[in-house]
Amino acid sequence: MTPAERIAETLLGRRVLLLNHVSPDGDCLGSTLALARALRARGQQAVVASSDGVPEMYRFLPGANQIVTALAADEPFGAAVFMECSTPDRAGALAARAVGVPLWINIDHHMSNGGYGDLILYDPAAAAVGELVTPIVQALGPIDADGATCLLTALLTDTGSFRYASVTPRTLRIAADLVQAGARPVDIYTQVYENRPAAALRLLGMALSRLEVSPDGRIAWTSVTQEMLRTSGTSMEESEGIVGMLRAIGGVQVALLFKEEPDGIRVSMRGRPGVRVNVVAEAFAGGGHAAAAGFTATGPLPEVVRRTLDAVQRELAAGAVS
Repeated sequence: MTPAERIAETLLGRRVLLLNHVSPDGDCLGSTLALARALRARGQQAVVASSDGVPEMYRFLPGANQIVTALAADEPFGAAVFMECSTPDRAGALAARAVGVPLWINIDHHMSNGGYGDLILYDPAAAAVGELVTPIVQALGPIDADGATCLLTALLTDTGSFRYASVTPRTLRIAADLVQAGARPVDIYTQVYENRPAAALRLLGMALSRLEVSPDGRIAWTSVTQEMLRTSGTSMEESEGIVGMLRAIGGVQVALLFKEEPDGIRVSMRGRPGVRVNVVAEAFAGGGHAAAAGFTATGPLPEVVRRTLDAVQRELAAGAVS
């Protein structure tokens, strides 16, 4: 029995809580929704929860309207699935709701995963956590078109539309199977990347106007403040994708986006092959992949920028030495 088959078998007969990480992306949301759908098809009860709700661009996903942001204190669960959470607290305020649940399942591909849980499905070589969830869903029964749409969204968004170095033959084989099952890549791409409001482009323009590049051209960064959100008339979720655009600058090895949130400064990082931005994130109690990571810091924005750039420079220097 494979680890995926064991998880599928173990979840049967239990009421399952599926937890997304804070600021959920398409990979995490698509994976939890697909797994919940497969469990319900087997007659199981499954609740998908997200502390930060669902970003507008992912509300087209089948079942997204059923994701909850709060749970009753006395709501019983037989298993809690932490999806793409390197540590339990990555599930945000809802992590506390898993305390006392008798079975924890940890499904992740982040290099910084802490190895918690009763059952663990962990593969840092997976291009997306959707790669790990697909065989679980397959073990529960045939994947229908809606489930395939959720899983292909997971793969497409976490691989930069299949252009990142993390993409492997396995990634593409799974994607082909999902298209065969009824998922339409053109529809997913349009919903995620070509359905943005005008306010999002105004915010992008403001962020690009604040763009800075290090003297050696290897680091690019910008920020999004609460004042910028008010001026553009949008929300922080519309900053999605900005950091990826910065990485597209020729010669840039690390791109950073500093987002001013009520609870601190959230820092998103993207790195070229050979740079480990997860190491930088871990220095600030964050985590992620070598090519994409993040953390939340406290303090004035200029000070957070300075500390982060210092850490990035140290990582770049360490890479040059090694």
